[in-house]
Amino acid sequence: MSEEIRNASRVVPGAMIFSLVVNGVLGFGILIAVLFCLGDVDAVLASPAGYPFMAVFQEGVKSLGGATTMSAIVTILVGCASISVVASASRMTWSFARDRGLPGWRWLTKLHSKSSIPVVAIALTTTISCLLSLINLSSAVAFNDVVSLTVDGLYTSYFIGNSLLLWRRATGQIKPYSENDETSRGPINVANAEYLTWGPWKIPEPFGTIINATSCVYMIVVIFFSYWPTSVDPTLSTMNFSSLMVGATGILSTLYYIFWARKVYSDPIIEIEY
Repeated sequence: MSEEIRNASRVVPGAMIFSLVVNGVLGFGILIAVLFCLGDVDAVLASPAGYPFMAVFQEGVKSLGGATTMSAIVTILVGCASISVVASASRMTWSFARDRGLPGWRWLTKLHSKSSIPVVAIALTTTISCLLSLINLSSAVAFNDVVSLTVDGLYTSYFIGNSLLLWRRATGQIKPYSENDETSRGPINVANAEYLTWGPWKIPEPFGTIINATSCVYMIVVIFFSYWPTSVDPTLSTMNFSSLMVGATGILSTLYYIFWARKVYSDPIIEIEY
């Protein structure tokens, strides 16, 4: 979505840091409040409502109406967050389709004539999200496996980006930021670039490399344990099938690339406005 923002190299990092600070402080405050109002953990987990956070609300305010109102606020916030997630997912779908990396890319790259919004990509991601949500009506195990696939996919994508950035750092392939350097001011094809140039936002060394390396180690641990079941001697209802989901997705993606995508996909397409 950075492509839809002016001066993204400055605005986007600032927005990310601001969001982390604000949500981190508020989240820590909410965590402290929840721990003080938690009460009996077993009773909260066995709540007839089916959602422990509702039982915590009721324990904290001692009122069914108050707990219902607080739960409704959380539900509304989750709905708002879902809209932003679908918006970002639709933009990623459109961007990858523009690079001809997805099946039906000619169809997915269509924009609305007046608003320039990727309507087809939005409709596709919204429809898929709704259909996946219906899985929970018949099988909670299958739904949890789909959710675990998103977690594994996110952390794997983060690890790939972080590890490549760490490699660039370690080999000295990133130049300092300069207003006079075209690679600092405009987009470049990263796949074919001999070197990268830092933007206006950068963590000074050696802290940047330390954070980069620490995050890679952290994600390796998370990815490794994300494939494990939640209990010893798992049954079909408690087994973690995310490894099967990731493997199947990887095989299908590889076959798609070998038999079709490599014929139409070359490099990321860069759009430059003059």
